[in-house]
Amino acid sequence: MAEYGVRVSTGEAIGAGTWNRIAVSIVGTLGETPPLPLDHFGKEFSKGAVEDFRVASPQDVGRVLLLRLHKGPLLLPSPVGPLARDAWFCNWLQLTPPQGAPLRFPCYQWMEGSGILTLREGAGKVSWADDHPVLQQQRREELQARQDSYQWKTHRPGWPRCLDEKTVKDLDLNIKYSVTKNVHFYLKAGSGFTEMTLKGLLYRKGLWKSLHEMKRMFNFHKSPAAEYVYEHWQEDAFFASQFLNGLNPVLIRRCRSLPENFPVTDDMVAPVLGPGASLQAELERGSLFLVDHAILSGVRTNVINGKPQFSAAPMTLLYQTPGGGPLLPLAIQLSQTPGPTSPIFLPSDNKWDWLLAKTWVRNSEFSVHEALTHLLQAHLLSEVFTMATLRQLPHCHPLFKSTGIGLGGFSELIQRCMEELSYTALCLPEDIRARGVEDIPGYYYRDDGLQIWGVPSSLDTRESLVHYATMVIFNCSAKHYAVSAGQFDSSIWMPNLPPTMQLPPPTSKGQTEPEGFIATLPAVNATCDIIVTLWLLSKEPGDRRPLGTYPEEHFIEEAPRRSIAAFQSRLAQISKDIQKRNKELALPYTYLDPPLIENSVSI
Repeated sequence: MAEYGVRVSTGEAIGAGTWNRIAVSIVGTLGETPPLPLDHFGKEFSKGAVEDFRVASPQDVGRVLLLRLHKGPLLLPSPVGPLARDAWFCNWLQLTPPQGAPLRFPCYQWMEGSGILTLREGAGKVSWADDHPVLQQQRREELQARQDSYQWKTHRPGWPRCLDEKTVKDLDLNIKYSVTKNVHFYLKAGSGFTEMTLKGLLYRKGLWKSLHEMKRMFNFHKSPAAEYVYEHWQEDAFFASQFLNGLNPVLIRRCRSLPENFPVTDDMVAPVLGPGASLQAELERGSLFLVDHAILSGVRTNVINGKPQFSAAPMTLLYQTPGGGPLLPLAIQLSQTPGPTSPIFLPSDNKWDWLLAKTWVRNSEFSVHEALTHLLQAHLLSEVFTMATLRQLPHCHPLFKSTGIGLGGFSELIQRCMEELSYTALCLPEDIRARGVEDIPGYYYRDDGLQIWGVPSSLDTRESLVHYATMVIFNCSAKHYAVSAGQFDSSIWMPNLPPTMQLPPPTSKGQTEPEGFIATLPAVNATCDIIVTLWLLSKEPGDRRPLGTYPEEHFIEEAPRRSIAAFQSRLAQISKDIQKRNKELALPYTYLDPPLIENSVSI
């Protein structure tokens, strides 16, 4: 008979404690003990508790390989009756054998109902291909159980596959939103929609009376960045800068030759480039850039307040002024088909014609950002990576430890994008090179993102695996924050980022006046719905875990602890550099400041 010490840590989340019976089985090279109850007189496993137990094994199991955690109901009803929580969140267990050092078994999981959870020792081998038959068999059983639990289904044709569950309520507690996040989120949502209702805006279906009236939205919430947007939204330099450092900084690419369906001439751009300037010369100099929203061409549109909405598929030509000057728009065509009914709008046009053309581009930015950059690339693909991890990797694996167009139009866009989406487009260094924007000045999304990426492409070498894992981690943390956190800042002044358009794109010039501009913009209630939603989705609803912060101690080995410390030190230096640079900027770029980035896609 051998006596072991067992120390158990229960989590501090709401409902983490349990009244259920808990026992452990010790699995070693010579056999396995029966379940050994962890029992004191009175209540065990309370929220936040760390408790010590002594258990006696009837046999010598040899070198410890695994620890099985058993959870089952009480023999008698709980003293608090139906209010008792069955689920239990275990942080870790520590086993002290009769001889030798204590062994730590990280858990950090919810256990629901009755069941058995098998844990590996945290400082042991992380490879599932351990040479001991017991560990190999455990790996096979765990993999099969994971694949049985996390079944795939195709949500919609052309969409990434997702978990085969009907509602969020059916999900395992370990992959649900925490209670803290849920409470904060719904309280915030309730306060936002209530405030808009009390202001008499949420259910008002008509047009805004004037641009001045739209500023009432600032009485809801505002930020320094939002106020900057309001002050500068009509300026060409600010319009162009949002392709670099706005909420969708991934479309701009160097223009090597003018597309045939975008017939811009030298005379058109002479007011910006100067007399005698040549587009061909600027193309050769590498100073022209293109943002093409062709993917929106012909996409189905929504009906709001009983009115059909409209969409455009614009092409925008931009010019990088010499000497590191501002990026400026040169020309905008609002369709992919040139002709008499698809004029090319220019900075030299009537003020309202040019402003409306830019606003149509901003509407297209909204659609592409929300459907593709944000929903598809930063959420749906992240869920695919998560599902693959849940199905294929054990919890002790290192990767586990690190880690106006309406729904119909969104579906169309996602299907189109999935057909052409490539691995390299998700890898920031390759994406930057492919778009030819390595040297365009003032591109802070690129500069800050490449610092955070920080690694030296088939998965046949360790380097290619590191590169792939970095892509997943970057897209699920830094990129998501970069394209999510600025949504409210960009949209609270609605004309800068209209979610929908109520009139079709103009087919001629000289027809736009202030009244027509306002009539094209979303109705009051549509504006309010979107702004409250983006306000909710821009900020983490409590229970934050910034990039590089790991409150759950899965890693207890010295080597990964050193790597984590080095990573955290590097992130701290990146943050200092960003904050120093931002002091010199009229509009600071904060969307890739490491302390603000969440460890995962969590909102």
